[in-house]
Amino acid sequence: MTRDAPGEPRLRQPFPVTLSIVAGVAGLFALLAWYLVDPAPPKTIALATGSEGGFYQKLGDRYRWALSRYGVEVELVPTLGSPENLALLNDGSVDAAFMQGGVGTGPADDTQLRTLATLAIEPLWLFSRTDHVLTDLLAHDNLRIAAGVEGSGTRDLVARLVRFIGIADQAELLPLSGEAAVDALFEGEVDVVAAVTAPTTRWVAALLSDPDVNLVETRNLAAIASRLPFVKSIELPARIINYRENVPPVSKTLFGVSTALLVQNDLHPAIKQLMLQVSSQASRGSRLLGTYDQFPSRQYAEYPLDPEAERFFTHGPTLLRRYLPFWAANLFERFWVLAIPIVTLLIPLIRFGPMTVEWSIRRRIFRHYRELREIEIAGTEGDETVRAMALADLDRMEESIKDVAVPLGFRDDLYRLRTHVVFIRDKLHELDRNAQEVRPSDTGSAARASTRVAKDA
Repeated sequence: MTRDAPGEPRLRQPFPVTLSIVAGVAGLFALLAWYLVDPAPPKTIALATGSEGGFYQKLGDRYRWALSRYGVEVELVPTLGSPENLALLNDGSVDAAFMQGGVGTGPADDTQLRTLATLAIEPLWLFSRTDHVLTDLLAHDNLRIAAGVEGSGTRDLVARLVRFIGIADQAELLPLSGEAAVDALFEGEVDVVAAVTAPTTRWVAALLSDPDVNLVETRNLAAIASRLPFVKSIELPARIINYRENVPPVSKTLFGVSTALLVQNDLHPAIKQLMLQVSSQASRGSRLLGTYDQFPSRQYAEYPLDPEAERFFTHGPTLLRRYLPFWAANLFERFWVLAIPIVTLLIPLIRFGPMTVEWSIRRRIFRHYRELREIEIAGTEGDETVRAMALADLDRMEESIKDVAVPLGFRDDLYRLRTHVVFIRDKLHELDRNAQEVRPSDTGSAARASTRVAKDA
């Protein structure tokens, strides 16, 4: 690589200068975009679960652990059940919640709640005594149903179910659940025990193996499922609970109800996508009920499906989310909408940037020509004193020109300027020499004129 000679101006290449300008403008656009695009996703979200030790709390623990790996902290909010979860969502106290199907009266037309995914199908268990033969809810009047305490999801579901099948006036819902409901069943205080819980629940397994207890089968489930989107029929095979002891003794068709993950409509899209992404780790269904690997799902959703969920279930995770960390994928996805306008603005900058740099470099040289022209005019039209001052100005200009730093491609302009300085200096020196030659001849002529005058006198 050629180095500049001592006293010569330092060489600079225009490309790094252009690149610096482009990078600076791009950084400015990026900073502007940071304030214009969607804000960064929150670091903490509130998730309403359910009662202590219940299925929803365990599910919430799985989500908390999975999301913590991506830097999102989940605050679990324990509740009495799905009705309280729905209330917390509606008043904005939580960002997301687990919701059992059939809670409340269903979504309003203007609801701001969205379904991210259904996570499981849980059976609605209906138990009666064998001495009180009950094969269908429609087969008996004045039913006393232990449907759970006020505020529980099971109670809301049973209330909605009896209204749907038209026996609301003949059914009395009692606030009993769990072991208390089982005791009431054996004591004849209730006709039916209703509960939404896993088949591995201890008292459920005990009732299934008790010969004095009958598992009520809900008939015509296809008709109910066609009207209620959160309902699915579940086949409980014989011996599935305990093969050796033949529990249950015969296969049964059960009423299955969905568990959904509901969110606020305005929850950050990146958090929605992340929750969908970890759902397959947190909930995949039940092997016992034959629903393993069927969840998370877009089916059995009572509330409108969120657009992020539509994209996720149609196309899967985005390419960026498959291969990049959460924060990096989110950053790229936030800025991609501005990529086209930024590139559109940068193309002319890249195109005209070198021209701008070239003009800036040439300006360092050409700005000396105005001063050089003024020196030339003053030196050629003035006397010896003015020319001496002009020559001194030329010397100062020449020293100043030595400090002008230009790239190699512009050295010809710089040398041309220095040549012009030399040309003007030579021109002024020539004027000085001519002036000195004129002075002796003028003096001799004056002497001869004086001699002639004296002779004439």
